Amino acid sequence: MVVDKKLSCSDADLETIAPILEEYGGNHAAHLIFLKDKKIYMAANGQVIISYQKIGNKFVVLGDPIGKKGDLAEAIKEFETFSTSSGHIPIYYQISAGLLSHYHEVGYRFFKLGEEAIVNLANFTLEGKKGARLRTRRNKFIKQGYQFNVLRPPYSKALLNELRHVSDSWLSNRKEKCFSVSFFSEQYVSRFPVSILQNPEGEIIAFATLATDHTNGDQLLTIDLMRHTADRPHGTMDMLFISILFWAKENGFDRCSLGMAPLANVGTYSSSFFHEKLARLVFRYGDAFYKFRGLHEYKGKFADVWEPKYLAYKKSPFMVVITQLFLLIHRNKFKLDSEIPKLQIKNRKIG
Repeated sequence: MVVDKKLSCSDADLETIAPILEEYGGNHAAHLIFLKDKKIYMAANGQVIISYQKIGNKFVVLGDPIGKKGDLAEAIKEFETFSTSSGHIPIYYQISAGLLSHYHEVGYRFFKLGEEAIVNLANFTLEGKKGARLRTRRNKFIKQGYQFNVLRPPYSKALLNELRHVSDSWLSNRKEKCFSVSFFSEQYVSRFPVSILQNPEGEIIAFATLATDHTNGDQLLTIDLMRHTADRPHGTMDMLFISILFWAKENGFDRCSLGMAPLANVGTYSSSFFHEKLARLVFRYGDAFYKFRGLHEYKGKFADVWEPKYLAYKKSPFMVVITQLFLLIHRNKFKLDSEIPKLQIKNRKIG
């Protein structure tokens, strides 16, 4: 028997998934669950979290299922049954290489989306010739009186207003993206530590939320929502990143994620599929649409590990899937909020 359990979108409801995240760790995008723009399906008798959103006839899952490793294969099959029973096709966005065999067993095809940039903090240093430029930039900011701090919740209304001002300056009338990237929400920001960079006058010119997770037996810090003022001095984000990495290293973290570099190292082989070769051309020449190469090169200044992420899809033409993903990510978050006033958790129980 299938029992649907819908909960209101409160912190108490989100805590129903907290024990699973605490015990098994999350995937690289687990923190985005707390944006509350997705639905949650609890597979394996409530022991595996699947975070997804609907667009058209698709249920788009963000990242791999979260839970006990031995339950994940069955959770994928269970979500397949749940989706198709309501006339929807499940697809998985930004999954890891480690579980590809489980998706393959259910009939999925794959497309490499890009790579997640990871900094091995044990190796992070600005010493030597390689770190000279960043070292000089950091020293300049320090000498001029810029200050870096990491704040922890709860936050005052005044601080949240200042962070919103920075975010609005960065957006400059652009619409927020959603689903696979974070957007500014006071409630979301208030869940995490926030790193801030202040100018000599004490004004915040840049900030980043810091999401923590325990995966693969080590401690991973993710630089999540990043914003800066439009008139920030050159090198501001370098200074913010360097400061976060040193702080993370000093506070016992093993790795730091800088997020995805879309289309990085896709279609680089002569035997690559047509769609992958096309993606390579977009990566190299598509700066008018998105700074693919620039983002990869920027994150490459810090990252020393690149973890591939994939799209798993079936039963639909590839370009239809890509178009639907684009529309989902660029969907107006305010429209999305009105469509999903509650965090919906569907809990499948046997009995």
